[in-house]
Amino acid sequence: MIVRIAKRNTTAVQYGLLFFRSMSTGSVDLRLDTLSPRSVPGFKSSKKLWWAKEVTPKLYVAGGLTDTQIKYAHDGGFNGVISLYHENDPGQFGGEQLASVSEAKYAAKIAGLQFDAILKENEDWACVKSVEKLTHSIIEMEKPIMLYGSQPQAVAFTTLLHTAYMSKLDSKYEPRVNSEKFYKMSALMGMDFTADKLKSVVAEITGEPIVSNPPKCDAYQNWMGYWLGHPVYKNWFTAGQIRRGHLKELEVHGYKSVINMRMGKTLDSNPSQETVNLINIPDNVNTYDENYNPVRQTQSTLENVVLDPALDRKHISPSSMVNYETQNAEEYGDEIGFNEEIESEHFKESSLKYYHLPLDINIIYSADVFQQYKDKLLEIGRDGPVLFHCAIGKRAAFIGVLAAAVQYNKDLQWALKRINELGFTVNETSFSDVYKMYNDVIGPIKNA
Repeated sequence: MIVRIAKRNTTAVQYGLLFFRSMSTGSVDLRLDTLSPRSVPGFKSSKKLWWAKEVTPKLYVAGGLTDTQIKYAHDGGFNGVISLYHENDPGQFGGEQLASVSEAKYAAKIAGLQFDAILKENEDWACVKSVEKLTHSIIEMEKPIMLYGSQPQAVAFTTLLHTAYMSKLDSKYEPRVNSEKFYKMSALMGMDFTADKLKSVVAEITGEPIVSNPPKCDAYQNWMGYWLGHPVYKNWFTAGQIRRGHLKELEVHGYKSVINMRMGKTLDSNPSQETVNLINIPDNVNTYDENYNPVRQTQSTLENVVLDPALDRKHISPSSMVNYETQNAEEYGDEIGFNEEIESEHFKESSLKYYHLPLDINIIYSADVFQQYKDKLLEIGRDGPVLFHCAIGKRAAFIGVLAAAVQYNKDLQWALKRINELGFTVNETSFSDVYKMYNDVIGPIKNA
């Protein structure tokens, strides 16, 4: 099913706007649980880095990374990469080998990124000493920084506590983080740090009493097996473009359905393939020219748009003749761009249910748009954990938050709070069509 679309001017709103932590919508303040204003996921490359979780504007966290993801960090504007552990054999994720500490250091060096690894392989991460070690590295490194490790909960715990530690040490440090903000942010991120040992460490770092009953995450408990997703509420999750190997991880960790919101190969008889990620190539080069000729992945185009012309060719592979990628089969790309038919065919090998519910990236959202998919979305939601995906997670978030709100009878204030916490500023003036869609479907804020 294809939704008939209307175009909108995305010049001002495509990448979102920063917002006040207490954002006013009508007469209601949205008390966001983020430590500081969040921007659209992915820093400067939302398509490549949609999975990077923003803790502060200068610190992002992730699970175990492949060398491709470290290369994406370079493309996306990061200056430093920190591995929480010296991991010599971090294993695989989705059939892809995760980068060992030596491989990650090598990839970072070629890309011109600063790199550090903090803890020995068997060292305890849930202690004050680990937070102190991480803090020293963060202070010394140029920002923004990507922090990662094969235990994403350990990376998130120590990084969040770093902000609390700095708040205690430095009166000018921002954002100011105490125990309450630590637990609200960790719950928002889908993390559960409520074990007694962890609560003791939090109290020691903040200098505050142990919080007896901190807020807990409301996400499906096994979701962290696919740490790249963003929890919306209970069984609903969002993502950007998934990779071939991700299907295995989603299956193993209990997901039931995947909803792809990217465009197919054609729309109204015109070619409509979206772009695919290419290392050292910018996100914003269109697939087609004005005559629908597929130009993005031609050699002449790629040579003219390279992000870093001085980058060593070894950054791509030891035998590469150029310092950029030309195709990306792992993300269902062909010689033109993203090919939905390849993704759809691959899902036939999986037990996951696959739904193609496409929305153009420039669609004007309305209640009618949502109503066309509403019944199907609620049916899918009743079946178990659902992953929405598109290119960067924007379409997935706009519809995913609304689907969760409808399924669980949440109000407009909840939906606006949640979508803003995911990094998308929705109010009467920013993404105003999304705001109106939410208002029309859920109903206005009470007493507004």
